[in-house]
Amino acid sequence: MSAPPSELGTADLIVDALYQGGRKGNAGDDPLPRLMRVDSQGGFRYRGRVKGKLEMLVLTTSMNDPDWPDALDVETGVFTYFGDNKKPGRDLHDTGRDGNLILKTIFEDSRAGDAGRNDVPPIFFVRQCGRFPRRPFPGLGSPWSQ
Repeated sequence: MSAPPSELGTADLIVDALYQGGRKGNAGDDPLPRLMRVDSQGGFRYRGRVKGKLEMLVLTTSMNDPDWPDALDVETGVFTYFGDNKKPGRDLHDTGRDGNLILKTIFEDSRAGDAGRNDVPPIFFVRQCGRFPRRPFPGLGSPWSQ
């Protein structure tokens, strides 16, 4: 299944569906702002406030960085995501869009009883594929660690 740019505002999210962006060569081509009402920049896209209530988090990845190999195990459903701090010498949570701070907060909230779990936003995973902005939707996630 595929949703063209003209239908993104009303398209349903379907696992493995492909959501097509524009072809003008600028940030407006990204389908995510129209599809999910999030911003058009970065690997961490969200609705709400980082240091407040997040309504939704969308993690994006190309899944093709050999130094930071994000991966989805389709058998177990485990998504390994390396975050947004890929520069040596910086504090783990010192990033421009607070992505790693968001993850830290979500994991802490998920372990803070019922009240904390209620603060965990839905987490969506999307990846980029192909030359033009196309976003397959692998699914919805929840925080978990060993």
